[in-house]
Amino acid sequence: MLLKVNNLVKLYKYPVVGQAAYRIVQMMGADIPRSVKIGNNVIFTHNATGVVIHNSTIIEDDVKIYHGVTIGRADSYKDKNKFKPELEGFVIKRGARICAGACVLGKKGIIEVGEDAVVAANAVLLNSIGPKEIWGGVPAHLIGYRDDV
Repeated sequence: MLLKVNNLVKLYKYPVVGQAAYRIVQMMGADIPRSVKIGNNVIFTHNATGVVIHNSTIIEDDVKIYHGVTIGRADSYKDKNKFKPELEGFVIKRGARICAGACVLGKKGIIEVGEDAVVAANAVLLNSIGPKEIWGGVPAHLIGYRDDV
């Protein structure tokens, strides 16, 4: 089916069609800006329902993002017009998994989710994590390592 978020975000790179695809994604309940760089074989489960992604995000190949995920600023309560945000963006490395309801939030620099890492369901991740690490909880802490990849 063409009207799946996975297919629509692939159209973002085309000027007119990309704008229409972005609007459709929004109507489907996701906020994935056209400035987000999305690799190959990225999967948004449940059609990305409730997904919100910061505009300065890079999502590498083979990443899986579940419904209700937020990737964004931890200091959004501050007025952007009165201060210069120090957050540079997010990098979700190849093979990472961000599970349902998880939040990846940053205030400063680049927040990186390592290759094949997992952010558990409903976790609130506030810092970068390494390859194959599994983080969960509020705030998120290291709970294990992936040995299945």
